[in-house]
Amino acid sequence: MRKYMAVFRGTAMVGMIYRFGYFFAILGNLLYIGIVYYLWKSIYQGRETLRGLTFNETMIYIALGSTVFFLLKTYSDWIIHYEIREGIIASYLIKPMDFQLYALFAVLGSTAMNIFAISIPTILFMIFVLKISFATGIGLLLFPLSFIFALVISFCIDFFVGLMGFYSESVWGISSVKEIILMFFSGALVPLQFFPEAVRNVLFWLPFQAVFHTPLMMVTKPDSGLATFIPMLAVQAFWTIALIVLTRLFYNQAIKVLRISGG
Repeated sequence: MRKYMAVFRGTAMVGMIYRFGYFFAILGNLLYIGIVYYLWKSIYQGRETLRGLTFNETMIYIALGSTVFFLLKTYSDWIIHYEIREGIIASYLIKPMDFQLYALFAVLGSTAMNIFAISIPTILFMIFVLKISFATGIGLLLFPLSFIFALVISFCIDFFVGLMGFYSESVWGISSVKEIILMFFSGALVPLQFFPEAVRNVLFWLPFQAVFHTPLMMVTKPDSGLATFIPMLAVQAFWTIALIVLTRLFYNQAIKVLRISGG
């Protein structure tokens, strides 16, 4: 485990080097939140609630959704595809460490840095500028666990797409389709409460909503109670285990077709 913690620390320190990039990421996120604030304010004009959510709750969901999107953006699909295409993957396969765990801890390191660099300014902006209030409840205590599940699920999906690079010369098309599906069906752009009930009932059992909707609802409506949150966590746990197993099986098959030319 010590070697993987070294990967964790290394990727976190790399993130500290590119401070200028974080500045633009924070600025862009705050600009987006400011725009959607006035958009949803006009939508809620004359209404107390929409689909069971107040304006304050919707803003928490949307604003933190944009932040969580930054945190869960692993880029593992593009990184793995590049390493396969350039033949760099061979150097990892001969090292005394598991490549999947190596990639996971690299993601954890960069995410840890992003939490401090992006989340804190966003929350302060919401509280002191937009005057948005946060409720308290058991959901806030469960949020860290839910976020970890969401991060691992997001990593597994990206890792799976990246492994497609063993079979194709480019994962651009596959990755683009994955992004569209994830953004639309996970509740990242619009809360799932605004979807038709029949569609919503199906989406609740898919892994996509476990990435964004579940952790966001634990912050948006943290006082909903354990009877609401435990089934949501159970679905997250199921997809976390299932996707880890599926990506491991696919990885064991994919490396068998590795072809590297040149050197």
